[in-house]
Amino acid sequence: MKQFILHYNNSVVYFFLIMIAFFPVLPTGVESVLMFTGFLFSLLYFIFEGKNFWSKEKTTQLLLFSTLFIIFAFSLLYSDDINTGIKFVVRLLPTVLFPVIFLFNDKNFLNATRFSNVTSIYCLAVVLILIFLHLALFHELYNSDLRFWDFRQHIESKIKVHGTYLAMWVGFAIIVLVYKIKSKTSSKKYPIVFLMIFMISYFFYWQYIIGSRMPFVATIIVCFFCLFKNPKQMIIATFFVIVLTIILVSKVDRLGERFEKLKTYNFSFPEGKYEDNYPNISNEQIRNGIYYCSYETLKLEPILGYGIGDADAKLQSCYDEKFTNTDTYKIISYNSHNEYLNIILSSGILGLVLFLFSQYYFLKKALNRKIGIYISFLLFIFLNFCFENILSRHDGVIFFGFFNSLLFFQNRNLNEKSTN
Repeated sequence: MKQFILHYNNSVVYFFLIMIAFFPVLPTGVESVLMFTGFLFSLLYFIFEGKNFWSKEKTTQLLLFSTLFIIFAFSLLYSDDINTGIKFVVRLLPTVLFPVIFLFNDKNFLNATRFSNVTSIYCLAVVLILIFLHLALFHELYNSDLRFWDFRQHIESKIKVHGTYLAMWVGFAIIVLVYKIKSKTSSKKYPIVFLMIFMISYFFYWQYIIGSRMPFVATIIVCFFCLFKNPKQMIIATFFVIVLTIILVSKVDRLGERFEKLKTYNFSFPEGKYEDNYPNISNEQIRNGIYYCSYETLKLEPILGYGIGDADAKLQSCYDEKFTNTDTYKIISYNSHNEYLNIILSSGILGLVLFLFSQYYFLKKALNRKIGIYISFLLFIFLNFCFENILSRHDGVIFFGFFNSLLFFQNRNLNEKSTN
């Protein structure tokens, strides 16, 4: 068994990475089995060979990757609702297990070709899930009378994924393809470039259909970062943004309607019975209440927070106390809709500082190695953290944990001269 593991470890773990890259179309249970199996295989390899390559740097990296897991686990000590807290902590396991898979292997584990294959599989998985939705919701897709949120519910009922997470997956697939296009253009593989441009167009179409604003805006911002390298690329990017702007200001599309509401934004809260008044209750009003209660709640326990098990319950108590003229916050449970606020509510400012320090480490490494795709990923995820609790759902945790690890260790392996 030892010889088998030593001889085939790289190939076996690479196989698991390829399979996990299909996560947009995989059931949650299958994702978990693949992740744990890959981890166990890497663990066995580490038991046999770890003493030959483990270092203080790897120990530091393991702690930094595990920062949020450790912070939330510590907060269980002062959480009243331990069961809920444990569920949150367990949900964060991918943020630890994925980097461990890489850390428990030597530095030659992932090369450029393998990395390219893994990211290509991810893009293929996104294509497959969108084609499935296109076929399954063909009638609803072109029904102009269907309300935006009703269509979103159709999407979520078909694939069991929140629209924001789907839009985020699609957005990062666009970013990956932009980098692939830059690579293929330099090697003059134009047929592949045209295919990728078509895929990007299809992906943007679905972001427009899904109508989730932050993933869309984050995708545009990061694509600007990818393309603004020389005057020619700036012209192309400018033209592209002009076209998208025309779409955004249109009043007949789902995404345009959501941006249009920002023109008349006012700091008001939901009123009335949700069942009767929901067409007049805007997403902005709901978020006003969320952020108001987040501030009112966190200022009472700013240093250590309330513990991961009690953060949402404290928010709900504020909703019940402050918004007695509406049942909006009783019909649906709302978390803080901001990952940074969630960390403060759960672990206080101390927890947020520790988390941001770990992210600063990853960003600094990405900048030092001058690896655009990793910088782009971090920027993309940081922007989405501002408006959603990305790490409160399995779909967000698997996305963040997988790509943060893949990009970090791929960068190291492909750029050793820049890190020595």
